Formats: sequence, structure tokens, C-alpha cells
Amino acid sequence: MEIGGLVYLVIVVAIIHSSQGVDYCKIRCPSGIHTVCQYGESTKPSKNCAGKVIKSVGPTEEEKKLIVSEHNRFRQKVAQGLETRGNPGPQPAASDMNDLVWNDELAHIAQVWASQCQFLVHDKCRNTAKYPVGQNIAYAGGSKLPDVVSLIKLWENEVKDFNYNTGITKQNFAKIGHYTQMVWGKTKEIGCGSLKYMENKMQNHYLICNYGPAGNYLGQLPNTKK
Repeated sequence: MEIGGLVYLVIVVAIIHSSQGVDYCKIRCPSGIHTVCQYGESTKPSKNCAGKVIKSVGPTEEEKKLIVSEHNRFRQKVAQGLETRGNPGPQPAASDMNDLVWNDELAHIAQVWASQCQFLVHDKCRNTAKYPVGQNIAYAGGSKLPDVVSLIKLWENEVKDFNYNTGITKQNFAKIGHYTQMVWGKTKEIGCGSLKYMENKMQNHYLICNYGPAGNYLGQLPNTKK
């Protein structure tokens, strides 16, 4: 969750790396160095992950389908005016809600960042040559591994605090920013990275999803009322 695809945390150092002919060190963001430029192409868990028993890196093919289908199910629920929650609810129907498709480049960038084990921290720059990129992060743990849909529903549930008439402000963003990125009408593509790991006898699931084009611009509404 970010404002207009921008982040505000400090990261250091840059080296040259490229992927599929893209030199990520030439992609500029107002907030800093691109994740792939800084950390390279590898999605192997970094030394920051020491102490965690990594069970798997990246979503499975089935999880990728679930991520896309759950996003589109919820986006269409909102677009059709069927979301009754809000502050106040219900949410108005939307006229410009694209269905999302999976994007491997977004997923790769998300996985590079997820594998740094900088938990619940946004990277400074993840844009592509096509567009600025937004981001949502979720984490849950328990005696059983939380599934990917349960993590996405954490973002969906923020709708209960969203006032469509107010839109996105500095005051409400922390409570509703994951939701608004999920239902940003002009966003078209999604790609996610993940880690599943054991720590302190708990099974943990960490999910990072990148969205393009980014949403969450202050003063704007996430979609157009029908």
C-alpha cells in the first residue's frame, strides 16, 4: 500500500542489473533506486532471512490463478455496486473497473523484494518501462499455513473504513490504502512474490503484490462512479 506508487523508506547502494533486456538502473523513481538494480535478479532468500526455515519461494501456479481470480471477483463485486460495507456504505457501482491479468515482470520484481526479508516494508522503486507500479503487502502466521486468499481478504476488509465521497487523503490512507489499490479502476496487471517459512514453531505466509499502472493518488477516487 502506497500513495501514488511512491514509498518513503531509506535503501542504499546500487549496481547494474538487467532483466529481459531492461536495465532497471535506468528506471527512475522519485524515492530511490530500483529494487532489481540494487539487489540483482536472484530471488534466493537473502541473509536477512537467517533464522527462518524457508519452505517455498514464490506463489505456485495455482496460487497465481487464485490471486488473479480473487482480485477480479472483488473488483467486479465493487463495480456492480454489490459491496455494502463502507464508512458509510454501500460502495457505488463503478464504470471503469478493468479485469486484472497476471504479469511475470511485476511478479519477478515483487519476488526479488520479498526475498530480502524486509518484512512489511515497501521497496523504494519497482516501476517498469511501461508504467509506475503500486504495491500491497500482507503477512499472517499460525499453527497452520494461512492460504493466499485469506491474505488478500485482509486488504478487501479495509473497505469498511472507506468513504467514497472523501476519496484518498493523508488522514485515511493508512486504513484504506490496500483496499483502494485493489479496486483502482485503471490498474490492469498484477504480479506477486511470496515466502512461506517456519519461525518459532509458526507457519508464516508473506505476500507482496505489485500493480500496474499504480493507483493510490492523493485526492483521487479509486474508480469512476457509474
